[in-house]
Amino acid sequence: RLQAKETSELLIKLKHKSFLPTDPCFGIVKTTIGNLLSLCEEHEVTPLKLTRGPKKTMYDAQGVISAGIKATDDSQARQNLLRVVEENVARIDQDAPPAVPEPLINVAATLSNNEDVFKSLGTVLGKVQCIVKVTLNAVDVLAKVHPYADTAWKILSAVHKAYEHQKDTDAAVVALFKQMEALYSFVDDLESLPGKIKRLEHAIVQILAQTTECALFFREYTGHGFVRRFLDQATSNHSQTIENLSATLTKLNNDLNSGVQLHTAFMSSYIRDGVDELVKSDMLKRLEVLNPAEMKAADRPTCLPGTMQDRQTEIIDWLMTPSDQNQNVLWLRGAAGMGKSTLATTIAEHFGVNQRQGAFLFFDRNSKVESSPSRVICTLAYQLAEHDEAVRSAVSDAIKRDSRLARAILPTQFTSLLCEPLHAASTHIAGPIIIVIDALDECGDSKSRKELLNLLSSPDFAELPSQFRFLITSRSEPDIEGALHACEHVKAVDYSKASEKDMTLYVKHEFKKIYTRRHLIDELPADWPGEKEIRKLVQYADGFFIWVATTMKLLFDVDAPVKWLADFLLHNRQVITLHDLYKTALLSVCEWKAGETTDTYRQILGIIVVSQVPLTDVVIGDLLGLNQDSRRACRTALRRLACVIQWSEGQSARTLHKSFPDYLTDQSACSSEPWFIDVKEHEYALTLGCLRVMNSESLHFNMGDLKTSHITNADIPDLSAHVQAVIPQSVSYACQFWGHHLCETIPGEPSIHGLILQFFEHKFLYWLEVLSLLGEIPLAPRTLASVIKQCPVSVSTMFHIDS
Repeated sequence: RLQAKETSELLIKLKHKSFLPTDPCFGIVKTTIGNLLSLCEEHEVTPLKLTRGPKKTMYDAQGVISAGIKATDDSQARQNLLRVVEENVARIDQDAPPAVPEPLINVAATLSNNEDVFKSLGTVLGKVQCIVKVTLNAVDVLAKVHPYADTAWKILSAVHKAYEHQKDTDAAVVALFKQMEALYSFVDDLESLPGKIKRLEHAIVQILAQTTECALFFREYTGHGFVRRFLDQATSNHSQTIENLSATLTKLNNDLNSGVQLHTAFMSSYIRDGVDELVKSDMLKRLEVLNPAEMKAADRPTCLPGTMQDRQTEIIDWLMTPSDQNQNVLWLRGAAGMGKSTLATTIAEHFGVNQRQGAFLFFDRNSKVESSPSRVICTLAYQLAEHDEAVRSAVSDAIKRDSRLARAILPTQFTSLLCEPLHAASTHIAGPIIIVIDALDECGDSKSRKELLNLLSSPDFAELPSQFRFLITSRSEPDIEGALHACEHVKAVDYSKASEKDMTLYVKHEFKKIYTRRHLIDELPADWPGEKEIRKLVQYADGFFIWVATTMKLLFDVDAPVKWLADFLLHNRQVITLHDLYKTALLSVCEWKAGETTDTYRQILGIIVVSQVPLTDVVIGDLLGLNQDSRRACRTALRRLACVIQWSEGQSARTLHKSFPDYLTDQSACSSEPWFIDVKEHEYALTLGCLRVMNSESLHFNMGDLKTSHITNADIPDLSAHVQAVIPQSVSYACQFWGHHLCETIPGEPSIHGLILQFFEHKFLYWLEVLSLLGEIPLAPRTLASVIKQCPVSVSTMFHIDS
């Protein structure tokens, strides 16, 4: 198929049919398509002056050549082509079969197919753009739909551009375009569209997500996606992909027409080959040896609808688009409290709906064990294997070959569990698979994450298959900055403060919740708090979501919210810092006079800050050795600390934001305050607590309550659930982490020595049994090494560690 632009050069040669060996070109005409079109606007043909050819010839022609040209659309071009074919056939001897040349038939069919594609694509593109328009800057249900509409529209736009150079389109793809066009018949006018979206939100989100998947398939089909030779890959199985996408579009259309939310199963545009469930179960069981960190995202907040739309769009666009600069990591960096984690969760959820979330890792200072750098590669490999069958098979094979991989050093894990499996699986995967890694700065410390940063910045990471796209968020810590800033495969984006519009939407949303709950009890005025007060709060927040979130949590629980807010805003200050806000919040909890109440609050805050995993009120009480009255006081304190501590009875207590423990332990900020946390002091207290628990009757023979000791752990059914049921959480915590806390205390504390001697004399073997049941035997030598380092010879000589 000939294609030309107005700038394309047109060369016409006048030649003489001759047997002479000389150049038969008598003259030439050079012009452009655009110039010739302009000359032919008023007449069908125009005279073009001949000039001398490039070489001297026997004769130079004089005069002009008459030529004509006009622009036609694909439909007219097809008709012209068929007319020429028919004329050629008519000239053929009537005795010969009037066969049309095969190439010409193919060209004509191609023109017809591509015309149909452009028509359907244009229709769908226009209707998706309508949805984008009516959901942009919305603040309700419409805002939830916007990111999916925006993504679908942009990928479809790229497909439209790609089809300008598409050589052929098979009939099945054309039919899929037609089906999409029919599906969007519900978009008929802008006036009624918002109501339809609100009424059928789930169905429309599913349609938009499926549209994105179809568009991604079309993009790969035209060779403009992540897999450059998609058309030539035997593994791509176009027919099956198109059939599956078509079936899902049919179901979605039925759902929409019936007005019933049937939650049609989403169909990704890349094929996941059917695997027998028993085989799949066996593979996943084999992968459990990786011991992945537990990532529970259920309680993580997402962006309020209508907020951070520009940021979401920017990130989603980058992750969905192949990089011209071979970049595969988008690094979002910024200060604490600006909403990076909320945004990361929103992005992860967006790609989860599209079934393109390969992994979502998020680190939390409250969960130091789950956030250990040593667990990152195994957790990534496990989640990616859960997501994709090809990756699962490759990782499973790697573990078959080397069962020690879960205990290997990080570079070995990276090569065997990520690099090699992802390269092996890449030929089966079309389009982007998104990996979100949130709060990298809370993944261990600068010392423990050094090797992980070396891997993230390595050439091997840069050369991972292009389909795997990474979003990483963090504070601008020096070690992370040093590792990632200069990497060519990393695109660094500075996370700016939230806009005044976003902050205002969030403040109004939170005030609405407070008013709904408390307006009857506290007789809140109907117009409370008022636009002026909202503007002042937004001004004080200065683009930091954590500032507003903390203020609203505090306001949610104070006794007199109207008076408290009036007093809070009475100060004629330009700035109320986050530290000022934390101080205000803590002063509202209790009087902080010297005595038992203040000691209890400080103990609770201290154990929350230094504990290695979040602890329930029961475990806190056990480790602090509280009696029943003190335990009630502990629960009361946790309730009153709700503006800065997330807790409910029976659940683990954790700080709402990492900036709060930073404040509590900052000597320059609050060393003179009664709530200041001296980390060494509280590590010491927790070491004593762990040893007291282990030296009690809680740690005893047969901790697993097993009927026989003549059976291996691997042969005990549901061992993990059984252990969780029979071993108290306080014992489990003490057995795992007493060595860590001991290592963080000042060496030579005499009160610890007696407890350690008692432990080795009476509890040592029971401790080993608990570690065995928990699968944490590797902790034993590290713990014993801590004892040798921290304790005098009289204690450390009681046992021996084989070199």
